[in-house]
Amino acid sequence: MRKYQLLIIALFLGISTSFAQIYSEDQASNVTDEVLKELNRERALLSQNLEFRIKEIDSKINTLDESIKNTNSASEKVEKLLERVKFLEERQEEIDKNTVSVYKYNYSSAVLNLASMEREIKPLNLFNTSREFYSTLDRISNPMNYEGYQQWFGKFQNFVKEEQEENARLAALNHMIQITGNLAEGTPFTGVFAGSLFDGISTFINSLNRRDKELKKQSMEMLKLTTSISQFTHDKDLIETEWQGINKSLNELKDLQNEAMEDNLVEMLGINMKDFQEHFTNETDAKKRTQYMLDISKIAENKIVEERSKNPENWKQEYHDQMLQVQNLKIRFGMLTFRILENLNKYEKLIDKYDEDPYLKEEMKQLRLKLDLVRNSFESTFNPQEYIKASNEMYIVE
Repeated sequence: MRKYQLLIIALFLGISTSFAQIYSEDQASNVTDEVLKELNRERALLSQNLEFRIKEIDSKINTLDESIKNTNSASEKVEKLLERVKFLEERQEEIDKNTVSVYKYNYSSAVLNLASMEREIKPLNLFNTSREFYSTLDRISNPMNYEGYQQWFGKFQNFVKEEQEENARLAALNHMIQITGNLAEGTPFTGVFAGSLFDGISTFINSLNRRDKELKKQSMEMLKLTTSISQFTHDKDLIETEWQGINKSLNELKDLQNEAMEDNLVEMLGINMKDFQEHFTNETDAKKRTQYMLDISKIAENKIVEERSKNPENWKQEYHDQMLQVQNLKIRFGMLTFRILENLNKYEKLIDKYDEDPYLKEEMKQLRLKLDLVRNSFESTFNPQEYIKASNEMYIVE
């Protein structure tokens, strides 16, 4: 299971091209906020102007309607009706400008959020605390790390070697010990190996006579310790199987994000990915990154205007589909981080279970401290519920 934990951590790290390129979530959030604030400011000004222009045009249309109603001249009526049609066209043009403004904001928000997904978890911080946490889990699961165990195990192993020719179970245990290699390196004491080990230790204890009173007492303690550690490792492994699914989903999401970046930045907006990497992903100056995303939003606006001109009936569809895809991707990403948080919380129950175990309680205290560091780091950086909520509300309605 250790390799899956490392794969997950590596994927978080792989989101940036190097450690030096990993920035804090606060900085990434500030860039996102600044870009959206500026886009919103532009949209608000346009909306105010639109409201003023619509009222102005409506006033002119109402005046014309009143004039048309009161005139008896057919030619004058025609002239005023033509003028009315002109005002209606102007009114529609203003409404269309608002539609373009809304799509510019929403589509720019989609592209920005898509790009910012790479910076929404503090990967280096999570990695550093997680590495210590998981190494502690591994250490607890290996009885060789406990005081006196290696020395005692040497005596037990000599007994197994000496008696194996007379006892088939001990012969099998000796074989398993040989093929596992150096037990001090962390071979898990679970499954068939653990069962055979318990049986072998029991045989060893029963072989000891009264003159071996201290060794027998020590062996009883080591059997209990081995049992506690074996059960702890079994329970831990049940939790860690979930990392396989999480790791698979993270890889799938990263692939989908890359595809979405290609579809939106390269195919739709004509942006070179090397330029994007240089001016956004690898740029350390938040102001420059903010300006770069504002430049991209301008490109998006021009593309939307161009597409509306070429395809007035269906110009919205492709942008709508891409915005929906990005939103779904972000929600799915949020759900996955919720799974990660839930799995971290399972370790809390694991610690609670062994908190009073006389052989593990001191280890549980240290493990709880390290788990709190991991979980607090994750929660302070990323709130899955808030993220999913924000993803559901990331677009404005016309």
